[in-house]
Amino acid sequence: MNWNRNKTVINLPYTFENLKTLLNSFCNKENNFSHYEFTKWCDNLTMAFDDDKADVLSERDGLAFRVARDIECQWDLYLINTYSYKELQNIDISQVSLPQEWFLSWSEELESF
Repeated sequence: MNWNRNKTVINLPYTFENLKTLLNSFCNKENNFSHYEFTKWCDNLTMAFDDDKADVLSERDGLAFRVARDIECQWDLYLINTYSYKELQNIDISQVSLPQEWFLSWSEELESF
């Protein structure tokens, strides 16, 4: 299936290695882009892997798919559980930050492989 991918400033291929690198940049507080941009990139990764038939991914790519899916889902849940509907209409979404410990946990998941 051909998905419409999100436009993002992160110009990296959708791979396990790049997900790991991006997560490490957040863990080390060395990222040069917003959490919002990262979650859009993660959403694109899941769509790219969906295109490649997620059920036949390697173990490593399957792990990247699951972690990326969790990141993009947690972003949505964080927004709706943290901000009111009215706040979400007026917020600069690029200024929203997920908890640091979440990035550490996702990074640990990828390190387990």
